[in-house]
Amino acid sequence: MDDNSKTTLKNLVDEPSQVKEIVNDPNKGINFYQNLPVKQKQYLLYAAAAGLVGYGIYLGSSKAN
Repeated sequence: MDDNSKTTLKNLVDEPSQVKEIVNDPNKGINFYQNLPVKQKQYLLYAAAAGLVGYGIYLGSSKAN
């Protein structure tokens, strides 16, 4: 995973073994993220933000019941 040509979100989806490596060793995940192009880092941050907003809405609606 040290090769920069393998550091794209598409390759992460195409090669599930990379996901397993990242889950098993968080340092590999940090290195993977740092080697991503800026545009793909932005995509990940937007997805994380949308997930947090969605989770907040879910928690808010479950407390209302």
